[in-house]
Amino acid sequence: MPIIEDLLDRIGLSNDKILISALEQLGEGVIVADANGRLVFINSAAARIHGVKRLDVEPDDYSEAYQLLTSEDEPHPPQDLPLARAVAKGETVEDAHWKIRRPDGVMVDAVGTARPILDEDGKQVGSVLTMSDRTEEFETRRELDAALSAKDALLYEVNHRVKNNLALVSALLRLQAQSLGDQQAKSAIHDLAGRITVLEDFHRSLYQTGGHNEIDIVSFLSQNMTDSLKAMTMDNRIAIKVRSTGRAIFQIDRAVPLVLALNEMLLNSIKHAFADTEKPEISLEIKAAEDQLSIVYADNGCGLGNADPGKAKGIGRALIANLSSQLDATMETLSDAQGFRVRIDVPLD
Repeated sequence: MPIIEDLLDRIGLSNDKILISALEQLGEGVIVADANGRLVFINSAAARIHGVKRLDVEPDDYSEAYQLLTSEDEPHPPQDLPLARAVAKGETVEDAHWKIRRPDGVMVDAVGTARPILDEDGKQVGSVLTMSDRTEEFETRRELDAALSAKDALLYEVNHRVKNNLALVSALLRLQAQSLGDQQAKSAIHDLAGRITVLEDFHRSLYQTGGHNEIDIVSFLSQNMTDSLKAMTMDNRIAIKVRSTGRAIFQIDRAVPLVLALNEMLLNSIKHAFADTEKPEISLEIKAAEDQLSIVYADNGCGLGNADPGKAKGIGRALIANLSSQLDATMETLSDAQGFRVRIDVPLD
């Protein structure tokens, strides 16, 4: 191998035969080019990875000679190959990924690093590429990506079906309520249908955003509370002001209790707070910090009187009171003649 031996001699490696023998024993592929980019050495591992061994190949012919492809299976632009960049620009290119179509048709995923070779005066006298066959790793990644895509498609469909089923249940409940003569029973059925509609909206948001099992609770509540007010009452006097900052991603099992509880507060305000209020107003402030989600809900209605929201009975109050155990949340309630106010602090993982 006079060419490689001469190159090694020029960069001061006198024991070239020993070095060449060592390079041949490596499991990692090694390809060496001279100062002009001509391939002068390919060890056995590199030849095995490519399925062919061709010397004297110029940089412009690297891709064609070795059937090199991009990660998208397109012909690799020769000038963008790691070794070509080391030759032409003196670049060090690390952990580059490309594909090889071997003569037997087998596709190989390769990962490699290319560096210029400098002599003792700092002059570039060649370039070297070290590479390895990572096909199994990339195949595993592709299989995992395919499995995740299939899971996402399934969850997408599940949320779609859940949303539709909840809409059907809600519609049936409202239809049933119309046939009831007992106003208390009718009101209870309507309230239950409203809670189911909240869940329907939640799954619609999951379906539309593709979040599947998690949601930005700040964004969802900001929009949902306004939509819920419009759905719950025809009283256009009631104004709602929502302010929100930050972002907090909640899993379904943490998001649903909070969504239901806040919608319950909204329903209670609409039904009980504003009988004697000239300009009814509801406000919601949501702030997501690094370690805590803080929510302040308030109305300017009649307040709770002597009632304790933590001890009151009924499904709605249970939804609110259970927040502390479900989300490890803390609640602070203020109720007086100026209205009702509650602050909820939820720790973020």
